[in-house]
Amino acid sequence: MLHHKRCQVCGEGLDDTLVLMIRPADYLRGVAVEPGLHPECAWYSRRACVMLAGQVDRYNPVGNNPLNRCGDPLCRCRYWAPAENTAPGREGKPAEAWYVAWIRRGDYEVFTVPADESGPEATGIALRGVPFLRLRKVRDPAPNSDDSHPMDLLAAVIAARKLWETLGLDDEPATPE
Repeated sequence: MLHHKRCQVCGEGLDDTLVLMIRPADYLRGVAVEPGLHPECAWYSRRACVMLAGQVDRYNPVGNNPLNRCGDPLCRCRYWAPAENTAPGREGKPAEAWYVAWIRRGDYEVFTVPADESGPEATGIALRGVPFLRLRKVRDPAPNSDDSHPMDLLAAVIAARKLWETLGLDDEPATPE
């Protein structure tokens, strides 16, 4: 999905304008870890996903991998169960704020950010230097979250810029002759 520029919901190729679901942590690291979506698929996701819909305040405490390897080194489970991931994830942590960001398909570039103090290595869509066409909050963080709101300010700036463009306030002032 990610490398082939396909929608993570329907699997079809992405259009000229696409949507990313991002968290403030993603923005600060410069990578959107979720593949892009068609706008209508993003609309569906906002209602169907319990995290995006704000129906849960914590991530799943056991993660999303129900398959575990057994202790037998000769067992065939090693072929279908992924290797144990020891990197800390979101399991059991409070839900963060989520945003929907609209970008152009030409700005969709797969990028890997190395592991650092803010998180493990992550591959996703590069966010640094990418102009957001729109940015809207999808959900607030959980009440006990230490989530900051750097993107609320960014969303307000983007909305104001769009308003100025619509009203023609972004033009250079006329100089008297």
